[in-house]
Amino acid sequence: MRKTIILFTLAVLVCSCQDILNTSPENQISEGKMWTSPAMSRAGMDGLMYPFYRNISGLSTLMSSDGKGGINRMGMEGMGYTSLFDGTIPFLKEATKKAGGVENAAEWKNLFTAVQACNTAIARLKKEVVGEELYQQYICEARMIRAFCYSRLNMVFGEVPVYLEETTNAQCTKTQDSWDAVWAMVISECTECIENPLFQLNNFAGERLYKPSKGMAYALRGNAYMWLAANKNPEIYEGAAGISAEEIRKYYSLAAADFAEVKKCGFGLWTGAWEDMFLPANEHNREMIFPLEYTLTDGYSSSWQWVIGTRSQLNAWDRLVPSSDFVDDFEWADGSKFDWSQVFPAWNRLTEQQREVFFLRDSLNTFAAAVDAGSDNEKYITLTAQREKVISRIGEDVYNDYYLDLGNEARLRKAYDGRDPRLDKAVITPYKPYKMFNESCARPIDFVLRWPRFKRQDGESGSDLWVELSANMVYAWNKYIVADASTNDRNWDETDWPLLRFTQIQLMWAEALVGMGEVGKAVILLNEIRARAGMPDVTSSDPAEVLEEIRYESRVELCQEGKDFFNEIRWGTFQQTKFQGKKFWDPRSCWGQGGWKSGYYYTKGMWPLSAPLDEIVMNANLKRRPNWAY
Repeated sequence: MRKTIILFTLAVLVCSCQDILNTSPENQISEGKMWTSPAMSRAGMDGLMYPFYRNISGLSTLMSSDGKGGINRMGMEGMGYTSLFDGTIPFLKEATKKAGGVENAAEWKNLFTAVQACNTAIARLKKEVVGEELYQQYICEARMIRAFCYSRLNMVFGEVPVYLEETTNAQCTKTQDSWDAVWAMVISECTECIENPLFQLNNFAGERLYKPSKGMAYALRGNAYMWLAANKNPEIYEGAAGISAEEIRKYYSLAAADFAEVKKCGFGLWTGAWEDMFLPANEHNREMIFPLEYTLTDGYSSSWQWVIGTRSQLNAWDRLVPSSDFVDDFEWADGSKFDWSQVFPAWNRLTEQQREVFFLRDSLNTFAAAVDAGSDNEKYITLTAQREKVISRIGEDVYNDYYLDLGNEARLRKAYDGRDPRLDKAVITPYKPYKMFNESCARPIDFVLRWPRFKRQDGESGSDLWVELSANMVYAWNKYIVADASTNDRNWDETDWPLLRFTQIQLMWAEALVGMGEVGKAVILLNEIRARAGMPDVTSSDPAEVLEEIRYESRVELCQEGKDFFNEIRWGTFQQTKFQGKKFWDPRSCWGQGGWKSGYYYTKGMWPLSAPLDEIVMNANLKRRPNWAY
């Protein structure tokens, strides 16, 4: 069933504090008429999500600091472990963390715009206009969208000012509320909506199809308890006060109870093939607790294909690619840990640069021999020149000892074919055909990730995949790629983005159970997810081992959904994963070679992020974050 988003009756959105922006469409309703009839009120409610959509053309600005880029999907995904973002993220790329960074502004301004829209709806909705039942439903919807925004704000900034009433710019003078106070507010909002008998249990049918529900309220409240149990992770949050083991266990118990209620509300795991869950035809299913719905309509279409596609797929920019460190984490199909030395015994004896030899395409020697014999074949000449560059990089001895002119590709495929089935479904890996929709022939055709590349041959099936990040061989995303000809423009994509889905909740549920000491119950939940993916059961009863498997599943299952950054921060693993435990780490090629792209600097106190500098300048009551530059 496809969604319908009402376009001609959207609410006037109140600007967030400090006159951030006006994201209302041109065909907005005047402020005086909004909320005066049932139709207008419904339009106002449907418009509450409008700030989450991208409101600038194309990707000329990858992350807009004025909030017009919509909810910061690109930035948060790029800040996480699973992805490399080829864009401006001062938070990662500068050793000095600056409050004037675009990621601070993008997240703060967009979410507070949505908060203020919700505050306006709550203040102006009228029972006498819409009736008691819809009034209660609408109020709860607005409160849940607002609670989602504050949850996300607290997960990014640690402390934020709380505004729960309609507010003018001049009234935005609050300082940040404490970490605990913000979570307490979220918990209170969720509790009141859960206890409201007129708030819908789930969002699968009826007047408010796919809108916030009690299932979402339980999910958000459980998430708040999980973050309270993490207690700001003292290892990365300077000055965080410790809480007792008894308090932590209490929070885990409350979270687990809430996550169980999400399931009782009717939500559950998608039961089909893992990759089919993300198709537009299937996206409205029991998994999707709170989706951001996209449609092929101006203002409501996703530009995600532009971000994750390649030049071979819709001539896109592929500014977001899978991290090679993350790809290396995918388990073998039997559940054991992957190690490159299992495929290439000489792996650890070679330098990062020399390992390139294992990723070279077949026939480089054959092509060179043909050129020596006088061939004028363009492909042979181009790749022979590339072969000479490879030899100059890795050394002739290494090339001669390890390169297979016939069989290099098949040998490398052994490192991918025997892995977790989700690897090839989520990531475009070398020397395997993947369907791409190419504009030059207006149909899906096969492309193959090879190294070195020949040249762009967009209309030729089987030609080399052209990744924009061409200085080295990097992976590309396969998850969320639209290659079925349903769109032929990188600006248009109707694939929804699950802001909350049940797999995420079930994994946190399992994590909470481990924290309570109920490891056996956690393993049952974990194995339900692994079974769907075609992976064997986890059989360990060791809490530390089970917790690591939960984290593994979270990274694999939720990759490219903008959730990993939050998880790594909450787990206290951000430096361990994104930076591989170091103070500086740079993006890696498929074979793990760095130095070809600007890297990332880890500093103590880089999380929580500072409030944006321009907000601090306009509101002197906002506190400045230690270890940040102003």
